[in-house]
Amino acid sequence: MSLNKYIVLLLIIFSFAGCEKKTTNGGSPADSPKDNSEELIKGLRDLLNSDVGFALKGNFLGDSTQQVVTGTETMTKKEWGIRFHLIEIKENKPEKKNDTKLLDGSLKDCRVETISLPGAGYDMVFYNSLNYFMGSGGGEVFAYIIDFKKQKTYYAHLVSEPQKPVYLYLSDIDNQEVKKYLTESFKKDYPVVKITTRDPVLN
Repeated sequence: MSLNKYIVLLLIIFSFAGCEKKTTNGGSPADSPKDNSEELIKGLRDLLNSDVGFALKGNFLGDSTQQVVTGTETMTKKEWGIRFHLIEIKENKPEKKNDTKLLDGSLKDCRVETISLPGAGYDMVFYNSLNYFMGSGGGEVFAYIIDFKKQKTYYAHLVSEPQKPVYLYLSDIDNQEVKKYLTESFKKDYPVVKITTRDPVLN
């Protein structure tokens, strides 16, 4: 796909996407946050030169521009994990604005959505690996809230092992709404979870 066709395609998609997005309250997921049209996914794959399976539309910088966030997964001998990428349309040109560092987790069978937290005024990305390695032998769940405006990634890690309490670790979080969202999202599935100040390691 040529660059000009790609630009026109993204602008058309965004013109329709802006009408579908609704304001959310209380940190709930945005309505219809994903735009998984084949053309957009192909365009993101070409731009990032990597496999892309989803696109989240939103305003992740709190300005008048429209952005898309997508994710890529790396599985090599040297690197393993996921990254999220912020794509912005600036002066009619698609531009990769920012990337997260390599994070623990997988994009398979996970939950990724746009969220709007009270008082923020812009969108953030919520990722949850769901039942990652969960089973009779236990497992772990990784979760992140990604704030591209402040270039911060907030981290939560839950570990469950047989005959032991379920522990939840939260990174050093300076945003109380982020902390509340992460904690409550885990307590829905694990009501008796215990908060720990040390990141647990699954034995």
